[in-house]
Amino acid sequence: MLLFVPVILIYGCKKMIMVESPKNQLTTDKVFADSTSASAALLGVYANFEKQFDPGYTTYISLYTDDIGYVGTDITNAEYYEGRLTAINTTNENIWSRLYTIVYQCNDIISQLQHNNALSKSLIIQLTSEARFLRAFAYYYLVNLYGDVPLVLQTDIAVTVKAPRRAQSLVYSQMMDDLTESKKGLSSSYMGAGKVRANQLAASALLARIYLYQKNWALAEKEANAVIGSGFYTPLETPANVFKANSKEAILQLWNQNGNISNGSSIPSSTGIPQYLITSDLYNAFEPGDLRKINWIGTRNVITDGVSKSYYYGAKYKNRTANTSSPEYLVVLRVAEQFLIRAEARAMTGNIPGAIEDLNKIRQRAALSPLPVSLSAENCLNAIIKERRAELFIENGHRFFDLKRNDLLNIVMGSYKTGWQNGISPLFPIPKNEITYNRSLIQNPGY
Repeated sequence: MLLFVPVILIYGCKKMIMVESPKNQLTTDKVFADSTSASAALLGVYANFEKQFDPGYTTYISLYTDDIGYVGTDITNAEYYEGRLTAINTTNENIWSRLYTIVYQCNDIISQLQHNNALSKSLIIQLTSEARFLRAFAYYYLVNLYGDVPLVLQTDIAVTVKAPRRAQSLVYSQMMDDLTESKKGLSSSYMGAGKVRANQLAASALLARIYLYQKNWALAEKEANAVIGSGFYTPLETPANVFKANSKEAILQLWNQNGNISNGSSIPSSTGIPQYLITSDLYNAFEPGDLRKINWIGTRNVITDGVSKSYYYGAKYKNRTANTSSPEYLVVLRVAEQFLIRAEARAMTGNIPGAIEDLNKIRQRAALSPLPVSLSAENCLNAIIKERRAELFIENGHRFFDLKRNDLLNIVMGSYKTGWQNGISPLFPIPKNEITYNRSLIQNPGY
C-alpha cells in the first residue's frame, strides 16, 4: 500500500485494504461505536506489526549486516546481502508501506477516539495510549532505516499526499512525546492473556532504547531501571525458554494464531543447506561454552560427495510448523536488552562497576565467567558491544542499528560487503513509487 493513497480500514483483526468494504464489514466511520469493534481496530494494528516483522523484515535487515549470509538466488534478497538496495526493491517497499499503514491506523484510532461519546473514558485512554505506543514504535524503525521521513499525524489525504520529509530530531521528539503520554494512560499489568499488548513498562522499555539512541544516558538508565526494578521480568529465563510464548523475560510479544514464526519455514526440516546461514564472523564471536550459541544457533550437517560439512543457522525460535500446544510469539521487547541499555548508560556516565554488574547478569545466564569490575571504560564499552551482538543477533535489526549509532557501520560493513557504499548504504532508499506519488519527497543520496 502506498502511504499517500486513500485507504479504507477494515476493522476485523487482521485486514487493511484500499477498496470499498463489503457490506458485512465495518468501516472507520462506524467502528468506534462500541467497545468490541474499537478494541478490534487496535488489535488490527498489532497484527500489522506482526506481519511487518515476520517473515520479512528481520531476515532482510540481518542479511544487510554481518549476521547472516545467503545461498539462494532471489535477486531481491541478494540486494540486501550485497548491501546495495535499489529504489524498486519490493521488500523495501513493503517495509515502508507497512510501517506507514501502522502510522495511518494509529492516527485514525487517536482521531476517532478524541471526541468519542460512545465509549467509556477508561477504554478511550487505554486504546489511545496503545495507539500512541505503536505509532512511536513504527516511527522508530522508519527513522533508523530511512533517516528523515514524513511526520504524519493525521489522516487527511490533502495533507498526507504532499507531506515532506522531517528532520530525525523532530520525529524522535514526537516518539518521546507519544511514549511519555502512553505511559500515563497504561497500567503496569497487561490487557487480556499473555504479553501481546503494550503496558506501561513496554512504553518505558521503548523509551529507554530511544533515550539511549539519543545519548540521553540519565533518562535511558531511569527508564531501564523502571523495567528491571518492577521485578515482572526477572530473573532472566534460561536461553532455551526466552522466545516461548509468555516467557518471563518478554516485555512485549506479537501474537500469531499458529504459534510458530513463519520465517522458520526457510530452514529445511531434515536435509539440505539452509538459505540463511549464520556468518563465520558471528559464529566465532561467541565465547566457548556460551549457552546462547548452543541454544540459539542450529547446526545442519550436509554430506556432499562423501564429505560432511557443518552449516549454522539462526534457531532462537524452534517451531518450524504450527504449534499451539507450545507456541512461540515474536519477541520485540525483552528485559535482557534493558540490562544492556542500563549497562551502556552507566558506562557512559562513569559508573563502570554498575555497568559490569549488569553485563554479568547477562553473562551469568549464558554460563560465562563474570567480567572484572576493574575493566577500563574503553574495555567496558567494547564488552557491551560484544554482549549486545551475542545477545541480540538476528533480532529486529539490533545489529544494524547498533553499528550505525556507534559510528561503526561503514567500518564493519565496508570491509565485509563488496557492494557497500559508505555514503549510500547506511540509509535505505525511499521506494520509487512513493516519490512518484509525492513530489515533496526527496530521495536519499545515491539512489
